[in-house]
Amino acid sequence: MLSVVRNQSARFNNASFISRNPVLSRLKLIYYYMFAYVYGLVGSCSDVIMVNSTWTQNHILLLWKSGDRTSIVYPPCDVQTFLDISLVEENSREEHSIVSVGQFRPEKDHPLQIRAFNTLFKRHVTQKLKLILIGGCRDTEDEQRVTQLKRLCEELGVPVEFKVNIPFEELKKHLSEATIGLHTMWNEHFGIGIVECMAAGTIMLAHNSGGPKLDIVVPYEGNITGFLADTEESYAEADRKS
Repeated sequence: MLSVVRNQSARFNNASFISRNPVLSRLKLIYYYMFAYVYGLVGSCSDVIMVNSTWTQNHILLLWKSGDRTSIVYPPCDVQTFLDISLVEENSREEHSIVSVGQFRPEKDHPLQIRAFNTLFKRHVTQKLKLILIGGCRDTEDEQRVTQLKRLCEELGVPVEFKVNIPFEELKKHLSEATIGLHTMWNEHFGIGIVECMAAGTIMLAHNSGGPKLDIVVPYEGNITGFLADTEESYAEADRKS
């Protein structure tokens, strides 16, 4: 977060009216430095520290200065249900689906998914494609966010399906039919949803940051396990390669 404010980058947690104003950005940066100092002071008093990823470990070590007491404990991911999914044969598919699984929260950056799909759909691909956004809405604000996303799809003219608060069995069905699993959250600490998509047999395309970059979408026995991207163009290109 310090880097976001320091670089005056507009994000869901750094409003544009602040990022455009050098004075407000400086005041917010001072606040975050003060908060980080107190946070690090309190955290350094811990006897045992457990973190959920390499990215989180690096973050905590930077602020808490407690390497001798910090250990990584990866989140438990019960993937057996996804491993048991019957996969659809690639050559039997009439169309390919790109599936995103995650709550409709601002940090998930669904607009990036839609814009990247629009780039792919309009420039690179002639075969039949569809984007399916699967997620939960916690409240009215999330529902309004879904409405805004649907409006963006209409403006761009891209075919996107929204599956909100669907049953687990329906989620498994969509994953069994999917070609690509899509993730766009910047600096997600770990990414259980990514692990589940990979277990379901999708080709994973995740954000080039945080836990996905350092712990999940990493080479295994010399083979790639997925793709990483961070812009509309790089997502579209990785989708095309997938």
